[in-house]
Amino acid sequence: MSDDILREQLAYYRARAQEYDESVQQTGRFATPEPQDQQIDTEWAQIVNALHSLPPRSNVLELACGTGIWTQALLPVSKSITALDGAPEMLEVNQAKVNSPKVQYEQVNLFDWQPDREYDLVFFGFWISHVPNEHLDTFLDKVARAVKPGGRVFIVDEPAGGKELSGAVDEDRQTRTLLDGRNFQIIKIYYDPALIQEHLQKRGFGSFEVMVGDYFFYLTGTRNAG
Repeated sequence: MSDDILREQLAYYRARAQEYDESVQQTGRFATPEPQDQQIDTEWAQIVNALHSLPPRSNVLELACGTGIWTQALLPVSKSITALDGAPEMLEVNQAKVNSPKVQYEQVNLFDWQPDREYDLVFFGFWISHVPNEHLDTFLDKVARAVKPGGRVFIVDEPAGGKELSGAVDEDRQTRTLLDGRNFQIIKIYYDPALIQEHLQKRGFGSFEVMVGDYFFYLTGTRNAG
């Protein structure tokens, strides 16, 4: 796959930063008269509750932290958070919104990123669906290296076979349109959580907990010691 699509994907999220929250939450300029399916709220609450049921973690790494929707959710279970994103505009929105001394921010292209330490928890929400299949092994290798023995990984995204809240996919791509009319192509793959779990098992993870809903899934597992 050409790196062009990955550069275009990053450009899209840089351009989308100022409208991201409204588009996700369907508020403001993205408000619609049709009520949202209550199942969306129910599944979202299940994920947040599962995250908050974790014991407090000293060092947390959040990959693709975006505007801080999940950074905020991580605060109650984190003593410190390292939040990474490739888009400086996303980091700026996140920092202004979260405004917590617990959080340290770094601008990093996650396809170039290499972990330089281990963490008690590595979290990423709605990122793995933007990882091309040919990059998946390399990315999960890095995730495994970033989780200390006894630490956990926690993944949130949309499942294969679900209701595809983010829209239809043409092979592994979507065309996204911003409010100003600009179009971008991005990677979008609805991965099967069972496949991701299998990949993690091969990398020394176990004690999994999985929830697969109509719209979202979460998958969390512990890196085995030794």
